[in-house]
Amino acid sequence: MSQTTTVTREKIENLIRRIFEIENARPTKTVEETIAGIDALMASTVEGWTNGKHCPNRSVEREFERGLFGALEDYHRKIERVIVEPPFASLEWRLTSVKHHLEILGCSIWEVNEAGMMARYWIYLDPAPFIKIGLI
Repeated sequence: MSQTTTVTREKIENLIRRIFEIENARPTKTVEETIAGIDALMASTVEGWTNGKHCPNRSVEREFERGLFGALEDYHRKIERVIVEPPFASLEWRLTSVKHHLEILGCSIWEVNEAGMMARYWIYLDPAPFIKIGLI
């Protein structure tokens, strides 16, 4: 069932493009530049869940990102599939690092606010590859 919203498909697609551009620029940007770019696209009240574990704010997620982007200098995330139904988007993606022989398939659901920023997210992935390289 569709909700009435002022969040447009264009705003959601723009957010998806911008986040993936920022993340995939990691080989040429510092960890802190990458995180600052992501922060700029998040609502001040953003919250999320990863495999059901609640992440109440950006500061918690930033710590994981520091480890992730620090360990994976050649981080790359590719979109496999996207479904957009404003204010939501569902993304299937593949994260890779050649250096670490790493490939992770995952899925994210995003809720985007009227300003075109991430309001809430749900991430589902297999944590085993992260454990293998000592990220969690």
